[in-house]
Amino acid sequence: MAASKKAVLGPLVGAVDQGTSSTRFLVFNSRTAELLSHHQVEIKQEFPREGWQPEGNHRSLGQDNWRASLQCCGVA
Repeated sequence: MAASKKAVLGPLVGAVDQGTSSTRFLVFNSRTAELLSHHQVEIKQEFPREGWQPEGNHRSLGQDNWRASLQCCGVA
């Protein structure tokens, strides 16, 4: 990020919102609480049988969090 943009934006705060059907990553200006950027990645819902809920795949959720974070910041 250019020095001039850094001075205008100041410190930033990132937040992960992990829901049941999506992962969101949000970036805020820490001084004004203004939402500067966000990205959402849908989570594939899998039900092996009707009424069954499989055990969560934590590795996949971690990858979704990382991907949403990078895409929000324009890195991926």
